[in-house]
Formats: sequence, structure tokens, C-alpha cells
Amino acid sequence: MKFNEQVTVENYIIKFIKDKLGFEYIKPEEFAKLRDLESEYIVTPHLLDAVKRINGVDDTVAKSVVREVKKIDLNEEFLKALRDGINLMNPETRQMQDYKLLDFDNPENNQLVVTNQFYFEGDTENIRPDIMIFVNGLPLVDIEAKSPTASEGVSFENGIDQIKRYEKVARKLFMHFVMV
Repeated sequence: MKFNEQVTVENYIIKFIKDKLGFEYIKPEEFAKLRDLESEYIVTPHLLDAVKRINGVDDTVAKSVVREVKKIDLNEEFLKALRDGINLMNPETRQMQDYKLLDFDNPENNQLVVTNQFYFEGDTENIRPDIMIFVNGLPLVDIEAKSPTASEGVSFENGIDQIKRYEKVARKLFMHFVMV
């Protein structure tokens, strides 16, 4: 058995997220097929399905909502969209309406996905976060695993520094994280 970061930490975290929290695990090679480009941070097919399922709308409306989500470029705007939805004109009523991205009332309506070694083409550098959590195709959590068998110089601070570096070199992915 190998003693590397993936075997000693990642696999255990993924197993916990799958078994205890009920997330679907998608292997990196399968997950990559869900995106047309490695610079895409939203898993469009998952978000489209979620918008249709949660709001009871057709493909045309769902595509408009996804298009608006992709225009968001600030954390505050993204958080507002997560909380309130995307405000667009309802094509039937011609009234403005909020289209939800997450179903807070019925959490089982949300698609919860975990993957690992998520390859992302950043602005100045390509990155590969250890574990990524997506809800309805939206990247919400990056977990950087550090092995307890690593050298004494490796600690959780290294993981924090790595996330900070990722935030700088792959801004598009990390501007959608809700920083707390």
C-alpha cells in the first residue's frame, strides 16, 4: 500500500463525504467529461438540471438562468444568487421572478457531488485541488489534504497557503467560493 496524500487522507475524506453525508463521488476522469473546457468552473449539465428541477422550468429558461450565473464575477453577487436566486423575467407572466439555484426547503432536490484532483486551467497557472465539493454544479468547497506521513515541514498551514495561491492564480474558480 502506498503512503501518499491521496491514500492516507483524500480517500478517507471522500469516503466520509459519500457514506456519511450522502454525496455522489465522480472520479476525476469522468468529472472532466462534464466540462467542455478545463477553465469552466461550473458543471453546466448539473446546474441546468437543478434549475429545471427546483424551479419547474423548461430548458430555455434554465439556460437563461445559467447564462446569468456565468456572468457573476464577485463573491457578494454569488452569495446573493445562492440565497435569493437569479432574477429574470418569467416568459409566461412577463413578471420578474427569482429562479433558485439551491433548494433550501427540500435539500434532497440538490445534487451533491464530490470529486478529487479537479484539474482547472487558471489565469496564470493550472491547479489541481485535492477535493472539490459541488452543489448543483456550483463549486463551493475546496479541501486541501495534507498527509500525516509527510515530512515535519508539512502542516495545515501549507494547505491554507496552497488555497491562497490557488485563489490568486485561478481567480475565476475561487471568486465563487463563499469566503468566511
